[in-house]
Amino acid sequence: IEGMSYEEIATTMECPIGTVRSRIFRAREAIDEKLKHLVDGQ
Repeated sequence: IEGMSYEEIATTMECPIGTVRSRIFRAREAIDEKLKHLVDGQ
């Protein structure tokens, strides 16, 4: 999905664009949280 627009992802996954945006937002938050713990632990 790298390099694809939200619309392209939604079409490929056969789901609403809002779902794509929501899932990507949550994934980014999860990554930020994991990285925060790594940085804080050093």
